[in-house]
Amino acid sequence: MTDRRFSTTLAPCLVAGVAFFLAEALYLWAAVDTVRLWMAPIHLGVGAPLVVVGALVGGLGLSSWASLIKEGPQPASLSAWILSGVLASGLFVVGVAGAAVTLEDRIATPELAGAATALVALIWLAVLGFGLGILRKAIGWVVEGVAARPRLGFMASPWTWVAAAVGAVVVAIIGGFQVAPEVFSVLPWAYVIAPAAAAVAGVGSYLLWSRRPDQIDKANRGLMAAVVILGLFAFFLPMRLENARQSFVDRPAVASHFKAAVHPFLDFDGDGSLFFYAGGDCAPFDPDRGPNQPEIPNDGIDQNCSGFDLVVDIADFEGGPARVDRPDGIVDRPHVFLITTDALSHPHTTVGGYRHDVTPNLADWASRATVFETAFSNSTSTRLALPGLLLSKMNSQVHLMPGRRHPYDYHPDEVTLGAMLNRQGYRTVHIMGASYFDTRWSGYQHGYQEVDNRAYRRSDHEIHTAPEITEAALDVIHGHDEDRPLHLWIHYFDHHGPYIFPDDGKRFGDGDSNEDRFNSELHFADRHWKKLLGAIEERFEPHEYIIVFTSDHGEAFDANHPREHHDFSVFTRPLHVPLIIQAPWGRGQRIDGLTGHIDVLPTIANLLEGEEPDEDWLGESLIPSLTEGTPPEKAVIYSLFYIPEAARRGERRFQMIGVRTDEWYYFENHRRGERRLVRWREDALDRDDFSRREPEIFETYRYVAQQKLKWLLEREVGLTHMVDDLGSRF
Repeated sequence: MTDRRFSTTLAPCLVAGVAFFLAEALYLWAAVDTVRLWMAPIHLGVGAPLVVVGALVGGLGLSSWASLIKEGPQPASLSAWILSGVLASGLFVVGVAGAAVTLEDRIATPELAGAATALVALIWLAVLGFGLGILRKAIGWVVEGVAARPRLGFMASPWTWVAAAVGAVVVAIIGGFQVAPEVFSVLPWAYVIAPAAAAVAGVGSYLLWSRRPDQIDKANRGLMAAVVILGLFAFFLPMRLENARQSFVDRPAVASHFKAAVHPFLDFDGDGSLFFYAGGDCAPFDPDRGPNQPEIPNDGIDQNCSGFDLVVDIADFEGGPARVDRPDGIVDRPHVFLITTDALSHPHTTVGGYRHDVTPNLADWASRATVFETAFSNSTSTRLALPGLLLSKMNSQVHLMPGRRHPYDYHPDEVTLGAMLNRQGYRTVHIMGASYFDTRWSGYQHGYQEVDNRAYRRSDHEIHTAPEITEAALDVIHGHDEDRPLHLWIHYFDHHGPYIFPDDGKRFGDGDSNEDRFNSELHFADRHWKKLLGAIEERFEPHEYIIVFTSDHGEAFDANHPREHHDFSVFTRPLHVPLIIQAPWGRGQRIDGLTGHIDVLPTIANLLEGEEPDEDWLGESLIPSLTEGTPPEKAVIYSLFYIPEAARRGERRFQMIGVRTDEWYYFENHRRGERRLVRWREDALDRDDFSRREPEIFETYRYVAQQKLKWLLEREVGLTHMVDDLGSRF
């Protein structure tokens, strides 16, 4: 009888496991643009070990529970156990989640925060475990009392409470989408959908096979064999199907977590890549050969497992000069105005051809300036991107000061734009637009004599501070004396998420989507940019100043960014920023050529006497583009996603890198083991991968990326000075 019960419960558990991972795959197919439907069986194969083990354990457990149901507790008692278990689980999840958020915010070291959270979880689990018996008795007393009443006997049935729990979850989800759609739309729903699908499939199959008990053994053998075969196929997945990794590498899914958990045990040579799961490691026992290893051209050895040795001339990927002859037509020390706004892509502006007229005033001013059509930030997060603008460096090159939490302050020895102009005798003023740049991160301001953190506080709104900070900037401009030149940097924050319709904003579309509200906020800020830009043009003569307008990084509302945010990536859209410079020359021209934040500091330095370019500057002077209308000379521009605090955790710091030329964009995501080559001008989503169609170009750009990583690693500072052993992973 026990064997028969085990067989009867094993099949539903197998079906539940299969449904779980197929539901995960289907969710990812619907939510992630690069996941395809054909990847679902492979996704299931990755989770196959969990399906088999879970089915065996679940079958044994359920068969024992079936015996208990038949021989022991009454329905009311079972209902009490179900209710108390659900309630205790909910309290445990809420308590631990709240503790994790609080401790992460208060403890700077991730390891200590994690340890403290684990300790809280153990204590909370002990408390709930101690109180579970009392809770069950109390709930059992209530259930029995209610069920004893006429017409309420069904309240004693466990199925009543199971159905009620499911209904409550459904109502909570629907209500959540109604109350906070911007939050619920980006939650990792795979963790909800997959268990729900597993439960429905498991119960349904149990009911089906309970009517066909003669088929149960065949079903068990067939299902078990199919799952094992899929598991073996996924484990030894051929490289021609490597795109299937999109569904199970670095995704919010259990299959992804399982693969990450077994990765260290299967990485025999410790080079970070696997032979299994289409990891591409052609020499799994040789740490000097693997897909993450740098290729050495012309040596007859395939170090990076591409299938051939590479021939490349690195001279084809050089930058332009950081200094040229100083031009005539501008005063010796011009006023320097840097106007930045947070989270704005060039294609999302009127200047950049966006479908709505969201920045008409910026477009009007740009007609009297030089518009650089293809300008890029270094990265897609403020703290990672600003070093390019302020120091002409990647953030890995910046010496950071240790702190309780990121973002970290720049070391005083770092020469920012403000510090350079400060030593040139400028009055340097910075006006910030939000509390993030005041209470959370103030160390980027070093070199500025005057930092205004009062203007944004005068606003009645936390984010829509453009009126107040613009007025503060106008006071500086109109009140400036003539004894020394002025450098004013003002940073706007009005259209950064969360997207909220401004009180007197213009409505775009139906006003309900995040993009509509973003457009309204952007138009709101643009009205105040008009006042600021107009005041500068009115106050100073053209040869007396230079204005640089840009954003720290872009913002994206596309399939690559389901959170409708700049996100953590190196995709083109959140890197493509507006860069508009008004100087005495080149007014009204548009330049199409690779440029970016890294060129701003060398360009301004080129206007000053005695400012020689730093050897670690990445940018070139844009003076020839401004004065002659020629494209920048650089053949390549790089993007980087570098996390400095990863050094303290012993994790990979250089997580993503991109290599962009006029035609191609190659990028690597080391977190997902993903490499892609796209024609970025024609492919706004960086979706169409040419890596297999153009293998030589792909390997050439891959080599260039590896050489740049090597160059950056040699110059890495960040927080590495705090760590004795960085390990082998960079």
